[in-house]
Amino acid sequence: MLTDERHQIIRDRLAVEGRVLAGELASRFGVSEDTVRRDLRELAKAGQCRRVYGGAVAAAPFAAAPVGLRAGHAVEEKTRLARATVPLLSRGQTLFIDSGSTNAAIARAIPRDLDLTVATNSLEIASVLSDHALIDLIVLGGRFDRHLGACIGADTLAAVAQLGADLFVLGSCGLDASRGVTAFDSAEAEVKRAMAKNSAGIVIAVTNDKLATAAPYRVARPEAIRHLVVEKTAPGAILADFERQGAEIHFA
Repeated sequence: MLTDERHQIIRDRLAVEGRVLAGELASRFGVSEDTVRRDLRELAKAGQCRRVYGGAVAAAPFAAAPVGLRAGHAVEEKTRLARATVPLLSRGQTLFIDSGSTNAAIARAIPRDLDLTVATNSLEIASVLSDHALIDLIVLGGRFDRHLGACIGADTLAAVAQLGADLFVLGSCGLDASRGVTAFDSAEAEVKRAMAKNSAGIVIAVTNDKLATAAPYRVARPEAIRHLVVEKTAPGAILADFERQGAEIHFA
């Protein structure tokens, strides 16, 4: 396969899925991972992707795409992450769950016999939990942002300030062992920071493409993470950095 053909396939995959993995591409193309890494370096130099550990992500960060577009990305991985996250929840807890496609999968995975109080600024998550008989659901109102799929702004912050949670199930845009949890939107980051401040602990379920990446707006320091739920293929070196800062790692 010619170099230009490989590059076009990589661009197509990035457009649809938002990420590529070097190992998978090497198997598909029948070339070495060094060859794929060289392809990714060339595409990154041309501004057509952004290199991350193990592969690349779309140049316009996929995590910053509208929530409706992200919902169809890595569905199986997010379902597994959700199933691994649910055992961390305990009967009678109060949770903050903010917006995000992985968090929506977690909401769908909550058992019908688990009684919780859930406060969310996500209309999708509120809808998912609306007929859950044992969940006391609190919708954190405010200005609804269609791109984020969430309520943000002063009214949302005021609602968050009235509550305290046992756990905050935090939807992460970027997660790095030195910079911590980050987000692409300043107003969204402000709501996330308020939820983190009013919670006794943070739980994050994250796909591999978000590890070792960072967005512009800081949400929480890495040592604030109590539980980190990751794919079985998550890089051990990255996870070790989080473990050293106090996070308990759970594999999906």
